[in-house]
Amino acid sequence: MISLVFAAALLAGAADPAAKAPAQTSAAPAKAVKTDGSEVVCRREAVLGSRMKERVCMTQAEWDQRKADARADVEKSQSVKPLTF
Repeated sequence: MISLVFAAALLAGAADPAAKAPAQTSAAPAKAVKTDGSEVVCRREAVLGSRMKERVCMTQAEWDQRKADARADVEKSQSVKPLTF
């Protein structure tokens, strides 16, 4: 009996997919392309000690500078030789 009800529900759902599908808009907002790096970009980043992610928004130039600084720190730490006793 339960499988008959389940099958009927599946058929009813498959018969009218437009009723469940959200309305789609054909006019998507155009994304402005700026080459000077002043476009604001938001990303979700992990927070140390938390399962939650934090939203961080910066301009593209700031993201690029942050990436370059991180790479410079890695290269500096790899090039420094440890002291030996």
